[in-house]
Amino acid sequence: MTEIDNFISRLSLVQKTDNTTNLYFGDSRESEIRRNNLKFYLNKMKLVNPNFLILGEAPGYKGCRLSDIAFTSERVLSQNEFFKNEPIQFINEKDKLESEISATIVWTKISKLNEKPLIWNIFPFHPHSVSDTKTNRTPTTKELEEGKSFLDDLLQIFDIKKIIALGRKPESQLEKISLPFSYIRHPANGGKKQLRDWTLCQDELMKTERNTP
Repeated sequence: MTEIDNFISRLSLVQKTDNTTNLYFGDSRESEIRRNNLKFYLNKMKLVNPNFLILGEAPGYKGCRLSDIAFTSERVLSQNEFFKNEPIQFINEKDKLESEISATIVWTKISKLNEKPLIWNIFPFHPHSVSDTKTNRTPTTKELEEGKSFLDDLLQIFDIKKIIALGRKPESQLEKISLPFSYIRHPANGGKKQLRDWTLCQDELMKTERNTP
């Protein structure tokens, strides 16, 4: 097994409670699709060899819960050039693919970058209310700390130089990580312009680095 296979296997073994769903757990059609999509994404990003990681909070029920890739939706996977014509699978039928505003905002900005950042959530499982999985709740401190162990594993696989935290929750787990990091407000909470400005600056930085003798 590769290091990415081992990472996904560790994710898939975690059993969650009534108000949290492990997207990767079990042998259902949905969990298999999610594992396969994540494996494709991480393997493709390994070839990209990203320098930066954008860190979100947790999967949302209209986005990552279905797509299994942080800050994406089924609609993004079907339309964005980074994913089109790739071996992506969908949980919903092609004419019923879900869209999520945060995913659309983030990939609209990332699409303009020449070099794509890795994207991950500090808590990789879907937190929701006990009575309704089609809701989102804020991860607890304990859940954020649990998620940090998976972030640590991911940083062993990828040679990340800097982390961009989209929101205070992911930022709260970065103090003890020996990498530079910065904070941007979540795009759904007023951080859309900050994300746009960051992507513009980031692309210029990458161009400068590539042109440096």
